[in-house]
Amino acid sequence: MRLADARAWTLWLCALLLAIPGPTRAQSEEERRRQLQERLGIEKPPAPPGPAQTAPDAGGVEQGAATPAPAEAPRSPTAPPARPRPGSARPRVLTFVEDARPILVKQCESCHRPEGSAGRSRWVLRGEPGDYEATVRFVKPATAAESPLLKKGTGATLHGGRKVFPAESSEYATLLQWIEQGTVQGSAPAVSVSPPSVVSAPAAPPSTPRPAAPPPGASTPTPGSPSSPEPVAPSATASAEASPPASPAPTVAADVPRFAPELHQQLLAACSSCHSTGGLASTSRYLTSEDSEQHLRSVVPLVAPGSAATSVLYQRARGEAHAVGAVWEQGSAELALLARWIDAGALGASPAAPAPANTAAPVASAAPAPTQAAPPATPHASAGGPPSGVALGTFPGLGSLSLNGRFDLNYERVHYNDNPFQEGSGNALRSYHHFLFLTRQSTEDPVTLTLEMLSLQFWEVGYRPRGETWPVKVFAKVGKVLVPFGGDPLFHHSYGGHAGFDQRVLPVVFAREGATVNVQRRQGSFLLSADAYVLAGYQLRRADAVLNLQSDFAPLEETRLGVGARLGGSWGPINVWYSAFYNPLGFGRRLLLQALDVAAWRPRGLPVLERFSLGAGLLRADVSGGEQEGHGGPGADYYHFASYLQLRFHPSEWLYLQYRQGLRTFGNQRGRILDSTALTRDDGSTHNVGVVARWRGLSAGLFQYWNLEKVDEVPDDFTRLMVAYEF
Repeated sequence: MRLADARAWTLWLCALLLAIPGPTRAQSEEERRRQLQERLGIEKPPAPPGPAQTAPDAGGVEQGAATPAPAEAPRSPTAPPARPRPGSARPRVLTFVEDARPILVKQCESCHRPEGSAGRSRWVLRGEPGDYEATVRFVKPATAAESPLLKKGTGATLHGGRKVFPAESSEYATLLQWIEQGTVQGSAPAVSVSPPSVVSAPAAPPSTPRPAAPPPGASTPTPGSPSSPEPVAPSATASAEASPPASPAPTVAADVPRFAPELHQQLLAACSSCHSTGGLASTSRYLTSEDSEQHLRSVVPLVAPGSAATSVLYQRARGEAHAVGAVWEQGSAELALLARWIDAGALGASPAAPAPANTAAPVASAAPAPTQAAPPATPHASAGGPPSGVALGTFPGLGSLSLNGRFDLNYERVHYNDNPFQEGSGNALRSYHHFLFLTRQSTEDPVTLTLEMLSLQFWEVGYRPRGETWPVKVFAKVGKVLVPFGGDPLFHHSYGGHAGFDQRVLPVVFAREGATVNVQRRQGSFLLSADAYVLAGYQLRRADAVLNLQSDFAPLEETRLGVGARLGGSWGPINVWYSAFYNPLGFGRRLLLQALDVAAWRPRGLPVLERFSLGAGLLRADVSGGEQEGHGGPGADYYHFASYLQLRFHPSEWLYLQYRQGLRTFGNQRGRILDSTALTRDDGSTHNVGVVARWRGLSAGLFQYWNLEKVDEVPDDFTRLMVAYEF
């Protein structure tokens, strides 16, 4: 009996010892939950007044998930401290207003808004209560992971906007849990105040109207809630206190990015090497400028305020239809800033800081000029610059279409040697550029379109496959494509000393029916580019004819395919290109066309040199073969040669002075550059001086050309006054 009593007393003693630390263990578990809550930035709603401590948080009625205040958990045996969902890591039921909608606004609203590229889709965020009803149509609470909202966002099903958030991201986990918990709508939480007057804002950015002042009775935070003043950002506190009671988003005004100074400097650093007045892209619509106001005027036509996805500037910055690829990689802070600036309305320079002494005076003093501090809220309406083309809208299956163009008018004094007023000279009024382009740039899918509409000089349909893990970027085009030959395709080759419609070596617009593929890879500060193409090429009209590189193309019904490649590399302001093209000409003859181009564009930060840009190039076209047919060999093989050297001086961002010269020789059989035994009036050189001024889309220039033939000098010097406009 004593042994049994000892065993009984031992069991009772063990039970008592195990029962004593129970509340302490529960309390430490609650402490750990509060610490996790603080690390996640989750704020529990304040407890309602009165003895009842089982009121659920926003939307909790639907779930029946009641959580007592942590301080009363040990005193309420009927209300366990844990939630009915033991596997959930969140201490409260997630809601659309507080948790899901901020994620959707951040990741999806740039396209899925009324004026966005997906504004005509079935799901549009309008910033109103109807967003909840629009969203729940695309969720499946019973099988949350199969919800179209999640499968589209992760790219598991076809989505024009591609992968928005990966399945392993915190955004995906939050949306999945919100759906699993029953897609609770919730309501805008009140903002609690900790004495004396510090606002404790929720961790998620406000996306719906919230009152600026707390309601009566909400001044005391719930015990254990992370509402102390420490985690509150001073800027958020100040903006919340200063905003009017009906302000829909108290912190938005302080967070809206402005063009100057930050974005202005960011674009200067990334784009000026090409998009300055003497850069590789000096003939494009976008020109950078040290003057922030002038720079903004050039940017304005390329953005659609409120919609970064459909803005040409943003598309080019992320690498779409951009010759040198992405300026900033996806996910970079620079690209995000550009998108936020456009989505916020593309505002101008930062406004001047108000009088208080504790404002950021150094930033205000760093602005370019006080007069630039307060441009209008919509610079498109008052900047006076050209519109961003003619926006035709976004259409299902067609994407975002727009019209752009370039037109010019030239007054020329022609038919003289040296003296423009000598007898026999004359006047001419001509227009060389009358182009109207229809372009399709859509971020909904990788297909692009460029069509020259007036004379069908060229048209291209492009496709850009996207691989998340690809080390290179690929872009393919088909149509009457601009041949990627030389440093600057389109119609600005300078071989022989001429450019544009004065060109005498290559076609004025070097475009042919065919297909091209471009591959790019960025390695640190180096950008490498490679083009490969096949197209309808040249043919000889007769076996003994001398090939004309401007016009001797084979008719399409007798297509002779040519293949080519172009390799390029850039490092800072220096660009180097090597181009090669091979084409069978008939009669056993063949063409090998090669070019080497080098450009150095205004190296920023180098005194004196940063005012100059330099371009140089060599071209050689060899025609050989045909020995077996009896048409080639020594005495029959020949080559064409052309070169150029161009120097520009930029006294300001809107003005440059130019000197260009080049040599061209045709049908050479001896020597490397010039065959002095077979000179004709086609062999010669050109020297050109000019001055060009640009203002927004308008440019004007005055040029003098001296054409020097090797033999039989002809009166073909000319003076040109040019006025051009592009939009």
